[in-house]
Amino acid sequence: MPLAGAAPAAATVSADRLAKLVASYPDHLAAVVDDILVWRDGTRMTIGSDRPARAFEDMVRSATIADQLRQTYQPGPPQDRPARDESPGRLRNTAFFVKMYGDCAKGGVTRLMRPVAWMPKTASQTIQLTNVNDVAARMERVIDLLDRLPDRLKAFLVPSAGTYNCRVVADTGVPSMHAYGAAIDIHVGQSDYWAWASRRGEIAYRNRIPFEIVAIFEAEGFIWGGKWYHFDTMHFEYRPEMFG
Repeated sequence: MPLAGAAPAAATVSADRLAKLVASYPDHLAAVVDDILVWRDGTRMTIGSDRPARAFEDMVRSATIADQLRQTYQPGPPQDRPARDESPGRLRNTAFFVKMYGDCAKGGVTRLMRPVAWMPKTASQTIQLTNVNDVAARMERVIDLLDRLPDRLKAFLVPSAGTYNCRVVADTGVPSMHAYGAAIDIHVGQSDYWAWASRRGEIAYRNRIPFEIVAIFEAEGFIWGGKWYHFDTMHFEYRPEMFG
């Protein structure tokens, strides 16, 4: 993870990053042609890869597809607290995700979801996740491993604070990944969130979630909000394109 004070975003988006995007969603994406993302159904979206990075507070409210890829998520144990505005995954292009998962405000997400048993061997709870990109099946593999953890670690997991929720992120106005049924929050009472932190200037980072839990999610393509400057340690979302 970058050291505090490191640059939060690359000036340009490399061809490798764009290729990783296409490879991450093979059921949906076909190719990148110049500055156009081509979907398998023929839809074409402007990427914006030739545009310079803007201030993070601007990108987080109106990210292009290129902005979405400007920061890279590093799997593995964190090496340091995140740099200022280093929140890989918080930059989301709304049109991209609505196209992929549906518009929850129009009922386009729920018809593609199914119930999943959260921690059935520990304290069974039913959650709702999308079938798009096999997110529900991937979560079931995560759950199988989480349910084998010792009780001291399960205390961070149950109850889940929720999955599907047709809402926007409070500080950005952009739909949350929860609005697509592709995210989960674990036990809120064991978690920390940047907006709860008293702060003057820099946000004081805090986390209590053990990395043994995070590693299981990362292995299935879920990124963790605990690696964000705007930390949200209860939060995991399916974002395979973000991994470096």
